[in-house]
Amino acid sequence: MRIAGILIGLWCLCLPQLSGQKFPEKGVPPLQNYTPEEYAQAGKVWAIQSAENGLVYFATEQGLLEYDGLSWRKFTGSRGVTRSLLVVNDSLIYTGADKDFGLWKRKGNLGFQYTSAYPFQHSTKGLNEEFWAVYQMEEGIVFTSFDNLYLKQEDHLTRFPAPTRFSKSFQLGASVFLADEAKGLYEFNGESISQVFAFPPASSWNITGLTTTDEGLMIITQENGVYTWTNGRLKRADFAVNTSLMSNKVFSFIELEDQHFAFGTILDGVYITDRNGAVIQHLSKEIGILNNTVLSMHYSSQGNLWLGLDFGISQLKLSSDIAYILDHKGTFGTGQTAFLQGKTFYLGTNQGLYHAPWSELRNDAEGISFTLVPGSAGQAWALEQIGDDLLCGHDNGLFKVSMMGLTPVDRSEGILSMTELGKQHLVAGTYNGLRLFQKKNQSWKPVQKIPPVQGACNQVLADGDSLLWINIPNFGILKASLSPEFQIQSQRIFLAEDFDGEHLWLSKDSSQIRIRSSLKSYAYDRGIDRFMVVEEAKPITPVVNRLPIWWSGLSLTSMYQFYPVQNGFALQHRSPKIQKGHLPTVLIRSLAAFNNDTFILMEDPIQIPNSLNNVRIEYLLPNQSQVQYRYRLKNFQDDWSEWSVSNSRDFLDLPHGRYDFVVESKSSNGIIQTASASLTVLAPWYRSWYAYLAVGIFLFGIYSLQRRRHLRKLRRLESKLEAQEVQVREKQAVVYEHQKNLQIQQRMQAELHDLKKRLRIKTIELAKKGKENEDKNRLLQQLKSKLAAIEDKSSEPNIRWTEMSRLLEKKTSLEDHTFELQIDELNQEFLRKLKTEYPSLTTYDLRLATYLRMGLSSREIAELLNVLPSSVNVSRSRLRKKLNLTITQDLYEFLMEV
Repeated sequence: MRIAGILIGLWCLCLPQLSGQKFPEKGVPPLQNYTPEEYAQAGKVWAIQSAENGLVYFATEQGLLEYDGLSWRKFTGSRGVTRSLLVVNDSLIYTGADKDFGLWKRKGNLGFQYTSAYPFQHSTKGLNEEFWAVYQMEEGIVFTSFDNLYLKQEDHLTRFPAPTRFSKSFQLGASVFLADEAKGLYEFNGESISQVFAFPPASSWNITGLTTTDEGLMIITQENGVYTWTNGRLKRADFAVNTSLMSNKVFSFIELEDQHFAFGTILDGVYITDRNGAVIQHLSKEIGILNNTVLSMHYSSQGNLWLGLDFGISQLKLSSDIAYILDHKGTFGTGQTAFLQGKTFYLGTNQGLYHAPWSELRNDAEGISFTLVPGSAGQAWALEQIGDDLLCGHDNGLFKVSMMGLTPVDRSEGILSMTELGKQHLVAGTYNGLRLFQKKNQSWKPVQKIPPVQGACNQVLADGDSLLWINIPNFGILKASLSPEFQIQSQRIFLAEDFDGEHLWLSKDSSQIRIRSSLKSYAYDRGIDRFMVVEEAKPITPVVNRLPIWWSGLSLTSMYQFYPVQNGFALQHRSPKIQKGHLPTVLIRSLAAFNNDTFILMEDPIQIPNSLNNVRIEYLLPNQSQVQYRYRLKNFQDDWSEWSVSNSRDFLDLPHGRYDFVVESKSSNGIIQTASASLTVLAPWYRSWYAYLAVGIFLFGIYSLQRRRHLRKLRRLESKLEAQEVQVREKQAVVYEHQKNLQIQQRMQAELHDLKKRLRIKTIELAKKGKENEDKNRLLQQLKSKLAAIEDKSSEPNIRWTEMSRLLEKKTSLEDHTFELQIDELNQEFLRKLKTEYPSLTTYDLRLATYLRMGLSSREIAELLNVLPSSVNVSRSRLRKKLNLTITQDLYEFLMEV
């Protein structure tokens, strides 16, 4: 039975696709509202059309309005209220207004310029026409008012009067159809107006819409419902929506891609039906649009339904695969979890657990009604099918779910998540840790808490029979291995700060554990026990006001994903049959040059003054979300920028030259489009040809003047140079003579230095020779003494000893003063000055001073004086005192200066 129920449910889900539906039936596609304050206070919108590039245009009370998805631009030019428009392209638009019609031509990036084509603006013949429609035919442009139809062919204008009064007009194929208030429906074929049929007698008809079907014409009236005109017969269509249309009064009508109809009413918003008149979407103020009176409608090639309301504008993205079911009445709250069991849809919210038939989960005229499961009031966090049981994790514990109500399993604490572990156990994540349950006698029973896990466990996933993955918000991911007794025997913590982004969410895909954050997607590598960044993370589904859980959605069926959002929930219909719409063209919206004081929008050809060489470029993929852009400016920034959602770029201080700007857009489906623009930054004035010419003439004049002055100076300088040359020669002679004398002096100095060097060497030699003589005399004296002693004792004849003694006496009595004499002779002048200035100096002091001046060392002086070196040092100190030298004065320098 359970399998049969699932198959029936899947068949019901596929039924809309099998019948060829393009728009989702469950929930409301993304809806965006705009108040008059947001669109430049332009007032009511009477007509809407879009250009092929995605820009949308509006005929408003205050003129022509343009919207690109980010900004509104209002253009004025025609007289009175703008009632109708025809967008030929984004550069040529025709409009009809009160007592005026004409055309708008784009002026580069600056907007539009309006030219009136209505010849009776200033007529005094009672014409006061309001032009409610503009059409393009092969014959020309058609403007219609209540009183006339005008055909504009180049410069020729033809007027076709109404039989009585036109209430509405429509274009079908090559013809324009006009509803006459009294006489019926007429057709204009480009040459004449002919009647199609007359209104039924004794009836009040007001046609507000017209289209073709396989049966013929389909006619939508304001109060009488929908009719068909087939084979000359007028017949009421068997549409389920007829009752609603008759009571709520149809004001506007359009066909949606040959498969759906949209009826805009005065009292109850918009009804979207299939071609059989079954309502699949009903949009009203209660559902989310700003006002129930729909004045105008337009379905763009991007799959967006635009509604011009009595107050404001609404945009319905029918091409989106996302639809919302919001709690506008406060009946069920914010969806947190969901489960589809057979034909019953269960919704867990912050208010409790609700259920509704899946087939009735439609945004039709009847609306959606949710029923609270008895006993489920409170937070319903999780719904899981465990075996044959549907279990609910609730603020009050764990419950078994049935249509009759909730059956308690455990009320000890709140349950946030659960996972089946084996065939007889399940583990639940609670407000504080984990709890184990076991199935006994077809009933689940609490067994124990699983320590030591603490904190709120909003996700628990089983990876086999003994491994758990636990998501603990604001802490991280815990990998826990269980023992046979269901105790945690080992664990690994992956901290939240180790992942980029917020709100980590666990999932299991083909036995692989994955983590998704607000920024990145990760996959668990079992080999290295780490989570690695997935190279190509899947983009997050664009769900408005979503709760930060289930980044990939909760799968209800193979075609539907559930997303929790604030004040309701969203459904994603993943069938490829849903129309995605035509992608618009990326546009360069504006190019401005600026400096600190000036900001100017530039037009083609873009030539920017050098004083305004800062450029701001704005670009856009009109009326699209989740678009990324990259750009480059050739000759300035040749490499592509990184992809970014920013749609503008400033280039500062551009050098003069030509540049090519290229921008690429990448939409959510990966399609890349390109736009480009060329600009030239003009050279500064001083680099222009006339500046170069003026500078050349000026420089030539300066050169001529300088040349004349230079020649005069040359003549004066020639005479001066001659005199200076003579002086220079004389100076050179003096310098030469000075240099010659200097060379002689240097040579003499070198010779003097050489003489002093040789003198020192000779002095040392003489000193050594004197020492040798002294040693000889000392030896002879010793011999003399010994001979005297021998003489006294010897028996030899005294005469021989007497001769020898006389000879030795003679030799020893001769003092050798050769060394002292030479030293005195060489230093006579020095000794004289020293004796004169310092008469207290002894012969020893003079001798010591002489040796010091000669540069002899203390050891050399000691050998010459036959004393110890220490005695020489003492004698030096005494000499310094006698010469009255201070501590800082050098003795050698002093003696050299005497």
